[in-house]
Amino acid sequence: MNVIFADPALMSNLGHNANSCRHIVNEARLRHIPTAVLAYFEVESELCTELMANPWFRCNTYAVYDEDPLCGWLSNFDFVADRTFEDLSRLHGLGRDDLIFFNTAAPGQLMGMLRWLKSIPVEQRPTLIVEFGLFAGMQPVQTELGTQLAHSGDPRPVLLRYIVKKLLTPEDRDWLFFATFDPQSSAIYETMLNFPVRTLPLSNRAVTDCRDRTGTRPITIAFLGHQRESKGYDMVPELVGRLLSLLPDIRVLVHNGDPESCLPQQNALKAIAVGDPRLILDERTADPALWSQLLEQSDLVVCPYWRDVFVSTYSALASEAIANAIPLVVPSRTTMANLLQQFGSPGIVYDDPLPRSGVEFVLQGIMTAVYHFDTLATRAKVASQMWDALNGPAPLLNTLLSWHTGRPQ
Repeated sequence: MNVIFADPALMSNLGHNANSCRHIVNEARLRHIPTAVLAYFEVESELCTELMANPWFRCNTYAVYDEDPLCGWLSNFDFVADRTFEDLSRLHGLGRDDLIFFNTAAPGQLMGMLRWLKSIPVEQRPTLIVEFGLFAGMQPVQTELGTQLAHSGDPRPVLLRYIVKKLLTPEDRDWLFFATFDPQSSAIYETMLNFPVRTLPLSNRAVTDCRDRTGTRPITIAFLGHQRESKGYDMVPELVGRLLSLLPDIRVLVHNGDPESCLPQQNALKAIAVGDPRLILDERTADPALWSQLLEQSDLVVCPYWRDVFVSTYSALASEAIANAIPLVVPSRTTMANLLQQFGSPGIVYDDPLPRSGVEFVLQGIMTAVYHFDTLATRAKVASQMWDALNGPAPLLNTLLSWHTGRPQ
């Protein structure tokens, strides 16, 4: 048996892709399961060496190859599908006993992957597990008929539904598994695709000593990760300024691994930092050692994310916060809010009526978390002790292998 970890977005330490690979692949290799990694063809050399990855895919998950305003989304889909098919056709020697895990699949890549596998006789076809970690493009809305899914205008739902209708049959459920890392996301994708979508344990694990933050003063309020608009980063300078003026006994840590894409926000934060040393700015891309340090420094992690995006996609940062005993502040009706509820509410869920978080609602959530910090910190410590039984590399790999070995003979 071989395990193949395939991810065309695996190219650097920016974002969740590298950590997802580390968790899954290292666990498989610890068990002496032969494991290969297929990454983006321009993967950074140090990461390539660390993960023993193969530079493979010519099309990146997040890249746009046709910017035509009318039909670029469609020609981009065709372009990515064709090249993904060609790239995978260079794989040889795989068979029914092998398992492919495709991380964070986009429509074009899914089309290319399925076209390639459907060209292989079914008795020789490997198991394929496809994880959807991107915004589904659909949102649940309340109507007179109950909860319905509304199309946001994003082309992804159209393309994904088209792929399923064009290529898949009920018999393909024997070797093909769709999955997300959150039950709410899985339900949305399953309704959208009209094909079963399962839920996987989260891959994240503790990378600190999970210290008990109860009684910690000053509290370090943290905004961490690969920052972008859908993560509410536009409002972070205003939030930071107001927090520092309202709360004398705090520090604020702002990490952004991609500062060049957020120059107005970074410049505003640098101006604040000049006048207040309680603001710590870190603009480094986080390798495992730095990421562990950032989590260790953080006492309260804030995720002011857009609810209309994170209703159907998970937050790796929120998962890592719970795994590492760090309280959270997150918006209601999101996968992060569901996660907090599952683990005993080690954080504050602010109820924002807007699809995209507003400053006042986020600020109120943070202030509430600071006021109740010791209670939340105690809960966070308990939540971290619960984490390993349900999530992390071992439960995730166990689940992947159980789906694979459960295929009909």
